[in-house]
Amino acid sequence: MNNLKFYTVPYEYVKFLQESEKEVRGFSRVPNLDYGANRNQKFVCGVVLNIKDSNYFAPITSYKTKMPDNFLIFNDKKNKVLSSLRFNYMFPIPKGIEKPYDFSNITDRKYRFLVIQEYQYCVNNQDEIRRLAHRTYKRVLLGKDKGLVHNSCAFKLLEQKCAEYTKEKAQAYTQTQPQSFQQKADKANQETVAKNIQPKRNKE
Repeated sequence: MNNLKFYTVPYEYVKFLQESEKEVRGFSRVPNLDYGANRNQKFVCGVVLNIKDSNYFAPITSYKTKMPDNFLIFNDKKNKVLSSLRFNYMFPIPKGIEKPYDFSNITDRKYRFLVIQEYQYCVNNQDEIRRLAHRTYKRVLLGKDKGLVHNSCAFKLLEQKCAEYTKEKAQAYTQTQPQSFQQKADKANQETVAKNIQPKRNKE
């Protein structure tokens, strides 16, 4: 499996999953990735888990409390928690509709540095991330922890809906995307990370 990366996902697809889950459960645990035009674009980390033809991606959140089904992202130098991956909210995404998150497009210098730190920590710990993602998946399907099941995405339902979406819409979507986008974004991110950008310090 390839290295973990950060991706953006079409809001249309996320809303499709949310609505599909609400029809069955009366609510949805699929995370909201649309915070409006005035907020930083939300993104996911993946592929954290592959189940047959389903690639799972986990949201990165500001939640900083250690739980059995999340992974804390640290600033190693300061031993400070930056954010977390929450595996109970991970969801499958059809191949080809995700777009690599281009760090160079982040205009806020401090936020860009934060995202790069998160990215590097995830890549350095990707084996543990994937192990935890698989464990959460099995725990939810096993169903013994009712609280966990209630507070998690309905994985099997979402896999079914992902397959339906792939069949109906994903092919048309990917045809509109430039074939070289993945390579361009990867190169831009490598160059941005290599610069080891530091936030500006306030002058005393």
